Amino acid sequence: MASLRVLVSAVASAAMALAVLAPPSIAQPDRAPAEPPAPAIPQRYLDQQIQWAPCSFDAAIKQANPQAPTTNCATVKVPMDWHNPGAHPDIKVAIAHSKATGPVRGLLTSNPGGPSGPGLNLTATLALSRPQAFRDFDLLGFDPRGFGQSEALRCLATSEELAALPTTPDYRVRDERTHRTEIAEAKLQAKACTATEFGRFVSSQQTVYDMDFLRALLGHRLLNFVGYSYGTWLGGWYADTYPQRVGRFVLDSNMDWTHSQWDNVNFDPWSYQRRFDTQFKPWVARHADQITGNLGTTANEVQRTYDAIRGKLTALQQAGTSTVRPHNLDFNVLGVIGNDRRFIRALTDILVFDEFTKAPASRIQVGHVERAWARLAPALQAYDTLATIKNRYGVAATSTASASTDEVVNIGAIGDTVRCNDTAWNKDPRFYTREADRMAKRYPWAGYLNGVPMCAFWPYPPQDRKVDLKGSPRVLMVHSELDPQTAYEGALRTYKDVSHAARLVSVDDEGQHGEYILGPSSCVQQFGDRFLFGGEAPGRNEICGTAPLPEDGSVYEVKGPLDGKAVPLPRSLSAGVAEQNPMLQEIFDQAAEQPVKVLKR
Repeated sequence: MASLRVLVSAVASAAMALAVLAPPSIAQPDRAPAEPPAPAIPQRYLDQQIQWAPCSFDAAIKQANPQAPTTNCATVKVPMDWHNPGAHPDIKVAIAHSKATGPVRGLLTSNPGGPSGPGLNLTATLALSRPQAFRDFDLLGFDPRGFGQSEALRCLATSEELAALPTTPDYRVRDERTHRTEIAEAKLQAKACTATEFGRFVSSQQTVYDMDFLRALLGHRLLNFVGYSYGTWLGGWYADTYPQRVGRFVLDSNMDWTHSQWDNVNFDPWSYQRRFDTQFKPWVARHADQITGNLGTTANEVQRTYDAIRGKLTALQQAGTSTVRPHNLDFNVLGVIGNDRRFIRALTDILVFDEFTKAPASRIQVGHVERAWARLAPALQAYDTLATIKNRYGVAATSTASASTDEVVNIGAIGDTVRCNDTAWNKDPRFYTREADRMAKRYPWAGYLNGVPMCAFWPYPPQDRKVDLKGSPRVLMVHSELDPQTAYEGALRTYKDVSHAARLVSVDDEGQHGEYILGPSSCVQQFGDRFLFGGEAPGRNEICGTAPLPEDGSVYEVKGPLDGKAVPLPRSLSAGVAEQNPMLQEIFDQAAEQPVKVLKR
């Protein structure tokens, strides 16, 4: 999960970080009134005729696995508000479906997180890495309401409104100018996302109702589910709403889904800081000999180099010669370090900005990207492609990225709409500026990143629920110790709330966001497969080892909540699936980076 304005979405050394990286205290917002009972499904929705046709991605699935069944797509109608189906126009939900090639054991669906990640092709793409899923399950993919090819929520602002917003040269500088900018941005985002009645109903609870409707529409008694990041929130809420319909739920990289959205946001600054300090910077230093003009041979030196690049970006902007801002560097790195393999991309980002400071321009250009890429040794380049990096910066020959000249602009923030609708928020914007100021002092790299959420100005009551999984079958929770996007401590707190209905598999010395099918631990894969395909939950909570980070020869122990309680695994046992399933990696790259910054100004 990334925080609101910029997360999705540094201290001087890793050693110092260990002394100060303690979870922040969490102030609980007032809970909403008790949730209403789950609504009945009106028969007219179950009777609708579905017009199936092969999905646009079906050919790619079959090219990767010629034995895969045909995946058909359609759109179905659902109520905008399940509690008042006739009060508003219906909306559409885009779905993808394939039939099991063997004796069907149930319906399997999934969610990649966000909330904003596209899910239509996810279940079929996951099955490419687990072909048994094609055999055992009818597969369902869907884009949640508000996103993708489903009924889209558009958060529209005029070009005049955007031009009238105040600006700050650097969100990390916690002064009144930054505060005014954050408050004005949040007000505009809230106004844009609530301009139509649909904004009130883009929420987790309404999506849970959609999911259960799709289960019934496709004729299944139970729902099986694999959810990542925000997908764990969605899965936890489904299991709490419909415990009698829960099959096998794998919840990976868990939000703290028994508490509030703000509780989760409040974890982000220090969990990102921890990953940056204890794993990323030491990794960069260890590979100094694979970087031309290395960034430092110790974590301290890497930090000093990073700060120097950032300082040059500040000077260029103050001189009026560049529109690139120092916080852009932070946002780019933050958006990718949740994935072990994307350490190379984060490193490349730093090199791109370094090259930019050596040859300043109004914006980053293709030459900056090419020179940065050339500084990586071939062994590091093997983890990414120059074409991908060019597209990332909008400098590829085929890129259509440009500044918008439209009179009305969709400013995004749809994922934040879900967060605002789900749980209660403090309505004082100065509460959030004070929190960001405090966090910025405590966690210098990532502390400022939350800022003021548009939820401070959200006009609708939360559609909250108290999640306890009463009556639910056991779910399997998976989490890495150093995950920056969903802090381990938050997952542990949720586990303690639902331990009667869950098992927790933790991964020591690992910060990968997304472990099952996606991550490097073969131990996790074994537990996940046994549960999803065999219904076998671990008899107790388990701690798994992991494999080395890219180009490392061994796993480096990091002081943390688990502290060396598992045996590291050799790379040959746990290389992950990115090489074999690039389609899957692309889905999760998109889910991770979308929420990082809404107004990229």
